[in-house]
Amino acid sequence: MKKGIFAPLKSWWEGQRDRHLFILGTISFLAFSVVMWSIIYFFFLDGTKDPDLDHLTDGTWAGLFIGFTVLIFVGPEFIHYQGRWSFLMEVMRSTSRSELGRERKEAEEAATLLGSVWSARLKAHFIEHGLAKGRAKSTEDGGESVPEDLLINWWRTEDSRLSRMLDAEVLREPWLNRSLGSVGFLGSILQLCNMSFGIVRNSAEERVNTLVIWDWLNGARIDSVPAPYFDDISGWFVLLISVFLFWVSFPAPGERPEPEATESRMEEE
Repeated sequence: MKKGIFAPLKSWWEGQRDRHLFILGTISFLAFSVVMWSIIYFFFLDGTKDPDLDHLTDGTWAGLFIGFTVLIFVGPEFIHYQGRWSFLMEVMRSTSRSELGRERKEAEEAATLLGSVWSARLKAHFIEHGLAKGRAKSTEDGGESVPEDLLINWWRTEDSRLSRMLDAEVLREPWLNRSLGSVGFLGSILQLCNMSFGIVRNSAEERVNTLVIWDWLNGARIDSVPAPYFDDISGWFVLLISVFLFWVSFPAPGERPEPEATESRMEEE
C-alpha cells in the first residue's frame, strides 16, 4: 500500500536526478529561513506577548516544527551533495593530467550522484585533457554536445551577468550569486502579490490592501490602499530592482574576456 502511494513521488524524484542538488538546497534554505524567523519571533520580538503579532503564533509554531524536521532529514543530504559538487568543481578546474588521473574514479562517482549533466561535463573535461576518447565539443556534422540545464547553470555559475557588469571578484562567488538571485525572485513574487492582491490587512482584518512602500517608509498613518493598485511608483521601483537582481544572477552569454586580452586591447587603442 505504501509503495503504491509513494511510487509517483519516487518516480518523479528519480527523474529529477540532475536537479537533486538544487532541490535539496532550496528546501534546506527555506526550512532554515522558517526556523530563523521562529527564533526571531519568539526570542526577539516576543510575538506571544504582542497583541499585534498574536495572530502569527500558531503559524510560527507550525513552521518551527516543520522547518526543524525538514532540516534534520534534508539538511545532511544537502551537505553531502554540496560536498560532492564542490569536489567535482575542483576536478573540473584542474588541468593537470596526473591529478585528474588520481581523482578520476572519485570524480566519476560524484558526477553519477549529481546526474547525467555532470557526468557528461566531466567526460568532456577528460576528453579535452586526453584522459578519455571521444569528441569534447559538438560539431556541425553530428557531434554530441554536452547537456545544458538552466537551473544547474544558474546554481554553479561563477560568471554571472552582474559580475561582468561590475567586474568585482566577490560577485563571482556562487553562494553570493545564488543569494542575490533568490532575493530578487522572492522580492518580485512578493511585490507582484502586493500590487495585484494585497498583503496588508484593512480595517476589517482582511488581507486585501496594497502596501504603498513610499508611504510606509515615511511612516505615514495610512500606508495602504485597496488592491489591486498599480499607481505606486515606489512599488514599481522595488519590482524592477527585484527582477533586475534575478536576471543578472544568471550566467552571462559567451566567453568571459580574459584580463590580459582586455589590457592588450586598451594598450593598442
